[in-house]
Amino acid sequence: METTLRRGPGRRRRRLQWTIALLTGAAIAGTGIALIVYNDSKPSLYRPGEEHEDVTSSLARDLPPDAPVPGLVDVTREAGLGDFRAFAGERSSQLPEDMGPGAAFGDYDDDGDDDLLLVASGARLDLPPEERAPTQLYENLGDGSFRRVASFPEPRIIGMGAAWGDADGDGRLDLVVTGYNTLILYRNRSGRLERDPLFPEPQGFWSGASFGDFDNDRDLDLYVCGYVRYVASEVGSAAHASKQYGRTVPYTLNPSSYRPERNLLFRNEGDGTFTEVGETLGVSNPEGRSLSALWHDFDDDGRLELYVANDISDNVMYYNRGGSFEDVSHPAWVADYRGAMGLAAGDWNRDGDDDLFITHWVAQENALYDSQLAGRQGQPAAAGRAALQFVDVADQRGLGQIALRVVGWGAEFLDLDADGWLDLAVANGSTFETDDVPRNLVPENSFLFWNRRGEHFHDLAPLAEPLAVAHVTRGLAVSDFDDDGDPDLLLVHRDGGAQLLRNDTPQAGRWIKIRLRSRGRDGAPTGLGDGANLVAHVRDAVLRRSVGGPSYLSQSSRTVHFGLGAAERIDRLQVLWLGGEASVHEGLEAGATWEITEGEAAARRIASTSTSAAAATGDLRARVVEFWAHQRGAMNAMKVEKDHAKAIELFRRALAIDPEHEDSIYYLANCLAREGDVVQAMAELERLITIDPGSHRAHRRIGVLRALTATSDADLEAAEAPLERAVEINPEETGALLALGEVALLRGDLDTAEQRFSWACHTNPRAAGGYFLGGYIAWKKGDEARARKLLAETRRALGKEWVPKGMTAEGDVEVAMHDDATPLSRHWEGWDGVEDPARAYARLDGDLRERRANRAMAG
Repeated sequence: METTLRRGPGRRRRRLQWTIALLTGAAIAGTGIALIVYNDSKPSLYRPGEEHEDVTSSLARDLPPDAPVPGLVDVTREAGLGDFRAFAGERSSQLPEDMGPGAAFGDYDDDGDDDLLLVASGARLDLPPEERAPTQLYENLGDGSFRRVASFPEPRIIGMGAAWGDADGDGRLDLVVTGYNTLILYRNRSGRLERDPLFPEPQGFWSGASFGDFDNDRDLDLYVCGYVRYVASEVGSAAHASKQYGRTVPYTLNPSSYRPERNLLFRNEGDGTFTEVGETLGVSNPEGRSLSALWHDFDDDGRLELYVANDISDNVMYYNRGGSFEDVSHPAWVADYRGAMGLAAGDWNRDGDDDLFITHWVAQENALYDSQLAGRQGQPAAAGRAALQFVDVADQRGLGQIALRVVGWGAEFLDLDADGWLDLAVANGSTFETDDVPRNLVPENSFLFWNRRGEHFHDLAPLAEPLAVAHVTRGLAVSDFDDDGDPDLLLVHRDGGAQLLRNDTPQAGRWIKIRLRSRGRDGAPTGLGDGANLVAHVRDAVLRRSVGGPSYLSQSSRTVHFGLGAAERIDRLQVLWLGGEASVHEGLEAGATWEITEGEAAARRIASTSTSAAAATGDLRARVVEFWAHQRGAMNAMKVEKDHAKAIELFRRALAIDPEHEDSIYYLANCLAREGDVVQAMAELERLITIDPGSHRAHRRIGVLRALTATSDADLEAAEAPLERAVEINPEETGALLALGEVALLRGDLDTAEQRFSWACHTNPRAAGGYFLGGYIAWKKGDEARARKLLAETRRALGKEWVPKGMTAEGDVEVAMHDDATPLSRHWEGWDGVEDPARAYARLDGDLRERRANRAMAG
């Protein structure tokens, strides 16, 4: 028994030990199996910039069967843009080197097609300006190609963005260029861009720039975004770095390392000057590191709201209360807290109000803020700013999570296939550096989203061969550069140059294009409709478009494009002019470009080479090429070969294709005058005025030709009327005003002439003729000291590179007729620089006496 008692506990102990061992083994085995299963099924950690099955591949949706195959063709080199380079040499890991560049489309030479400004981001900060890549201007030749404009100054800057806008109300686009310690305004002087020495150029890191008439006084104001107060570092000196999403980011590339820069609002005073009022009006946004700004009338009240995209801090929407602003970011639900870059506005779902798209930094998704205005109209709360509320629907519509792995920049709505629904292009490119040396930025693929009837956006970029190569893209802009009726796409790569993609996508419908002419301060139709909203009723659909938009550091065409689907016309088009009365136009036919002038009931169909004459032959592109072959040949014969008879014949051939092409008519008139056929030249200029009553150059040229050929005081009096009309159309362009002063001087009215020359010099400090002829009047009145002073001003106005042209023979007006000179311009152009009034004015004085004697004999 004792034995039994001794064995009992031992047997039980052994059984317990075996049980514990078996349970332990089972637990270990179960844990192992569970770990295997878990490791096979768990979602792995997502690192921004990586392809990831759970986050990216799972987002891919099978394209619907009706999705178009995007026909984007890379025509960069054949279009003449292949030599542009955005950056020269290697980076030095400093923020200003990586944020640009952008681009801007704008018809700066008024020939009916969009020209192109390409901003270069330059080179690393420690290199001298001469080693930086230059910012370049390209003229659209109208045949699908561009030519670099040799007269453009081509600044060598650490460039960011650009924007076109008629800053002085003369009907010609001026240009603003921004960059690191760069803010330049170029004035358009009859097609030649010259830096405005009077425009303030404060030091700072300036990014996006946007023109908009915020106070509805009929001139364009300018908003400029300030990014950070960057402090340049020596190459390799950035010892501090931070970890962002598992990647090392140098101190010098992190915008949080620097204080924010304030934004600037330049109010246009209407006299060629600006006053900076950003802080005064509460829109300087001093806490924001701003990259883009959008002027847009979101509630159709005729006033522009201002939306600012900020990196790191909240975005801001400033509601326009009629010259003052209220921050409504939070009540409107658009105080976007993510790192924002690019902006685009458009009615993507055709519900009758304009929505807002925003690109963001990596792992933050992009945003599609859908306006709730249309659904709230008629309710009490819909009045004023309370109506502005937006809801982010990017995830629901396929635009959110797909952007997690990329950094978004430029963006623009466009109707790629003319089906009447706005599609969306988005430029992508990382801010992270590669691991290898030299440390470049990581390239990424851009997006091309097709909008399937407002239900979902599908990315077609993988189907577009030109978009298959990843780039570090920043700028993006849209223009129908070849005037064939569909919008084309331009991308600007930080790691290369420009990429121009011609849109050959099969069109699902017809198209129509609208160009606006708004009224300026003086009532003349010199504006381009900036800020206007257009509402088109097409069958049962309502389509909205607007004039103007910023993308990222970039600007798209001001010509408004509508895709109409199967419709053959716009049944009813309402133009909501900014600060003016709405106008309504009915029955605008598809397949054409229409010009609408504010205050005029009838829209004018523009007879271009891509519409009327070309369509009649059934061979659109061939006729476009034929027209421009004649036009370019004529310009070459006129300017280079000096064969004006040949130029006349070629201009007439061009006009047989497009009878209303204004450039062809104008230069044909000049060549006829050069050949001595002044009567026919006048007839051509009168025809140009019939086509375009606001043609400043036609009125001016008629007045100058009459003055050049005047044989009596009555002839001089007849010259004054067209010159006065030219000044009325464009008071900021001083050529006509100078010519009026010359006519008064020819008639012997010294006081009137002196007043006109003084006005011209006040308006344009480079009006050399005004100073020279004003000095002559001072000399004739016995004020030799003032005459000497005005001769010195003439030398200054002519510039450092001026050399005398040499005096033409007395009374020789033949050359002047072609060179667009005025009756007395050869005197200051042939001046030898001597500052003794008696010697400087001897030829002029003799010429004036001889002319008076000849008129007296003729009378």
